[in-house]
Amino acid sequence: MLMMSLVIAPVRILDLTVVQLQEFMKFLGEPTSSADQILKYIYRECAADFEEMTGLSPSLRQKLKEHASIGCLEQLEEKVSSDAQTRKVLFGLADNNTVESTLMYFRNPRTGRERRTVCVSSQVGCSVGCRFCATGQQGFVRNLSMGEIIHQILFFMRRFRGETTEPVKGKNQAWLTNVVLMGMGEPLANYDNVCQAIAMLNSPKGMGLGSHQVTLSTAGLVPQIRQIAGEGLHFQLAVSLHAASDKLRSRLVPINRKYPLEQLIFACKDYINRTRRNIFIEYALFDGVNDSTKDADELVRLLDGLKCSINLILGNPIPSQDFQPASLETAFTFQKKLIASGIRTMLRVSRGADIEAGCGQLRSRWLAKQSQP
Repeated sequence: MLMMSLVIAPVRILDLTVVQLQEFMKFLGEPTSSADQILKYIYRECAADFEEMTGLSPSLRQKLKEHASIGCLEQLEEKVSSDAQTRKVLFGLADNNTVESTLMYFRNPRTGRERRTVCVSSQVGCSVGCRFCATGQQGFVRNLSMGEIIHQILFFMRRFRGETTEPVKGKNQAWLTNVVLMGMGEPLANYDNVCQAIAMLNSPKGMGLGSHQVTLSTAGLVPQIRQIAGEGLHFQLAVSLHAASDKLRSRLVPINRKYPLEQLIFACKDYINRTRRNIFIEYALFDGVNDSTKDADELVRLLDGLKCSINLILGNPIPSQDFQPASLETAFTFQKKLIASGIRTMLRVSRGADIEAGCGQLRSRWLAKQSQP
């Protein structure tokens, strides 16, 4: 398969696993150890092209220029929040589709340490169709490849790695602290490519990120939750719940009709038992929809016995669906209810509202603009 692709088109290095890159080196008549050198240049030195890989022999660099490529995304638009702490980028793909990624800066007020999180997309559009999500209103187009997922992270690493005030110790982890698969698409619906991307994020030959640095968010694909528990990957699982009753959740997250809450919670418990890692429950609060004290009580009952933490967030406004975020006062009341029940609950601050940083919002505006005569 790899040899055929070499004849048809340049091999995209970012789409290759470590083993596949070693096989590619063999095909080029080079030692497999060259694969480790290339990976180091890409993931540690943030090289954007083969000419920057000066430690490689001139003959190998020439072969790579003739038969391979690194990049697969093109920046189309960028928006920066008023506090400069959030950057949203719209990327163009080779087939003229588009995806979004977001870079978010955080600073711990107590320790002063910086946290730099890249939120990446896994699909063009999404088939889950959550009513409060702009991406869900776009429909599903296609899955992203492993390389298209990883390139989103490398883009920000290459561009902003030198801006940190903390010393870079020769490893990109000193700049990149977290990756979250919470952008466009349902990651577990793009199972193979997402697993390969996480494996490269984990690999010492890749980005070397640990389980507390990578988060995968799912709307609740039960079979895939069970399957990924046995993959040996290092990440944190987050489940987008948003409702504690099947009736309401089926309205907000249509996949619930296929995998109702009883099945989902059971799969989450199985995941925790098999991986020995707790999970995060994500709950977006919408005014008059899922933010009442009754909703909080139902959530407490649903999560009884589940080893989890809850991330509350004020939902993004979706005018076409008449969803508005809950008030901060309501969110605090909801949070206190959960904490009083013994569930660790964080109220997350929404980032980048002034630049349409919510999932799919920038792409929706881009699509609307492109359709205008």
